[in-house]
Parts: sequence; structure tokens; C-alpha cells
Amino acid sequence: MNLRFAQPGGATGQRSRGFTLVELVMTMIIMGILAVFVVSRMDFKSGFDERAYHDRLKAGLQFARKAAVAQRRYVCVGVAANVVSFSVDANVPESTATPFGGVCPFASPLALPSPDGSCGGSGNQICAPSGVTLTASAASFQFDARGGASGAVTFSSTGQPDILVESETGYVH
Repeated sequence: MNLRFAQPGGATGQRSRGFTLVELVMTMIIMGILAVFVVSRMDFKSGFDERAYHDRLKAGLQFARKAAVAQRRYVCVGVAANVVSFSVDANVPESTATPFGGVCPFASPLALPSPDGSCGGSGNQICAPSGVTLTASAASFQFDARGGASGAVTFSSTGQPDILVESETGYVH
């Protein structure tokens, strides 16, 4: 009488195979190396900086419009080299035919409620963070005493939707 015991893996005599310890260790090493390169290329902060700048710029433009109405003065917004500056005309609108004499001098700064720390302490400027580029359809424009803008202006910054300033109403959206 011949007794045969069943072997693991079926009747054919082949054993089921799993992963060896060497294969598992090599897989873990390769995954670790790939993770180092992938994580180092991910920049988690830039998206937040872009959004914060977009919101800060939009709030600054809305504040400039409201300040023009509240102070009954022309408020000038100037854009140069990724810096947006705000100033107030010292004269009431009735005393001059053209605001600021037709140009935007930055002699009388409009102090923002929350100064931008990246602008070197200037309380009337908003500066783009590194890696963010700002373009505007006009180098300067004014809000008048009724809140209207001297022209329609579009602000575009890296990775964010455009900010539009309407001409007649001065509405910022």
C-alpha cells in the first residue's frame, strides 16, 4: 500500500511561490528613491502664495475705490514691475479739471489697512511674491469721488483668475 500525501500547491508537486525577502527589500528601496525625487519637485507653498497675492490685490483695489468715495478724492493706482502702488490726490475733485494733473504722482500715499510686509515696509504698496508675475492692461488709472474708474483695467497674475475693474462703476471683481 502506497500512501501519498498531498503537497502544498496542488497534486503536481509545485509549491506556490510568494515574494522573496530580497524582492521585497529591492522594491522598497526603489520606491524610496522615487519618492525622494518626486517630493523634492513638488512645491506646496507656491499655490498658497499665488492665491494670497490675488486676494490681497483684489482687496487693495476694493479698498482704494472705497477710500476715493469716503475721502471724496481721486485715488490713483499705479502698476510697475510687479508692484501695485496707491496714492491720494490732495485736491478735491472740484478744484482741478484733471485728476493728479493728468498723471499719477505718488507723493501722497494711501495707507492700506494691512501693509504688505514683502514691500520693504511701504504701507501703500502690494508686491508680488517670487515666482508670481503681474500684468495689467494699464500702467495707471484713477478712482474718482463717486467710485468710478478712469478706464477698464484687467489684472492678470500667475496661476489665478483675472481681476477686472469696470470703467463706469469702478466695480472690482
